[in-house]
Amino acid sequence: MTLLKSMFSTKPAIQSIENKQDTDSYVAEISGSNYTHRGTRDAGFAYGSPTALLPKLHAVYMELRRRIEKDETIQNQRKFEIEKSIRGLEAKNENLNKQIFNEKENLNREESKIEKAVIEIDSIRQNPSKITGDSTVKLGFWIGAIIIGFLTIYLFIFYSSAAYSAFFKNFTADDTNIVNSIFDAQAIGKAFSDGFTELILILTIPAVFLGLGFLIHKFSEQKGIGKHFKIAGLIITTFIFDFIIAYEIVEKIYNIKKEGSFKEMPDMTIGMSIQQPNFWLIIFAGFVVYIIWGLVFDLVMKEHEKLDKIKYALKSIEKKIADYKIECKQVKQKIQEYETNINSNNGEIDKLKIDLQGVVIFFNDVREGLNFYFSGWVNYMKGAGMDLSIIDDCKNIKEGFITEIQIRNSKTNN
Repeated sequence: MTLLKSMFSTKPAIQSIENKQDTDSYVAEISGSNYTHRGTRDAGFAYGSPTALLPKLHAVYMELRRRIEKDETIQNQRKFEIEKSIRGLEAKNENLNKQIFNEKENLNREESKIEKAVIEIDSIRQNPSKITGDSTVKLGFWIGAIIIGFLTIYLFIFYSSAAYSAFFKNFTADDTNIVNSIFDAQAIGKAFSDGFTELILILTIPAVFLGLGFLIHKFSEQKGIGKHFKIAGLIITTFIFDFIIAYEIVEKIYNIKKEGSFKEMPDMTIGMSIQQPNFWLIIFAGFVVYIIWGLVFDLVMKEHEKLDKIKYALKSIEKKIADYKIECKQVKQKIQEYETNINSNNGEIDKLKIDLQGVVIFFNDVREGLNFYFSGWVNYMKGAGMDLSIIDDCKNIKEGFITEIQIRNSKTNN
């Protein structure tokens, strides 16, 4: 602004330059009012012609450039400003390099976390006992699962056959054998023939016992002394159910024998039934296997929980790895942004250093002089009563010229 004030002061300029033969050669030393006066004068010579305006603007522009080029004070001031800009950009780069260094340290830490997590996953897979405390978890689970599968099939066959024999089967003399009386290969088919209700009962009775066994496991997971009473109640209930089935079967076998006997036999009683080996054979074939099923099922579920701990531990570590990778990606993006900024700053620094080696012209150094000159040109056109369209054409020419200058001179001082 000091330059502009000195260039466009409203005070008359002192004609101190020797051999002034052409006032136009020293337009840059003329006051702002005289710039306007010159514009009015030149417009009068050219009758405000838009065609003549562009060469005149170019002449004023070149004269302003020549004065600025010769003015060491202005050049030193401009170069000082450029050097200041360079130092500012270099300081920004230094700060960006520090940030890059810090981000690379963060990246190394996150990548180190990923490496440790991967090693931990491998360690858990190779030695699951680190999580479960038992190295045979997987083996115990699969053995228990296989046993449970076979026991489930056995209990389904046993209870469906035993229930059919106890409640619906009509015994014959051939059924006095305990095996034939319990395990009837055609129990389901016969129940279907007897009716849909019988079939449903035969198919669902095994589920009752399996459900009771499942409840034993669930109650064992509870805390407090109450769980023992619940488990005892389930076992007693199951035993009573098995007792009834065994009694019904033994009684039917006894009645067949009674009908075929030539001597008088008393009716079957509970006391008599528990004295028969067949009664306890049925109890052990059903109730004891049911107890075994419940215990093995409880074991399998506990082993499965241990496996779940391993899976949970692995998933938890994998989740951490995913988070670390996201963090690494974000850090890399930051580093890339910083490096892009540094490259951009370096490009600007190179341009500024090139500018330092030549003449420095700022856009605002010439724009105001051109605007003063053009205002004088327009004053003439308005005073001459010229059409607004012609005035607008001149304005467009002036704006286009200034825009072209601004593009050519990348450094603007707005």
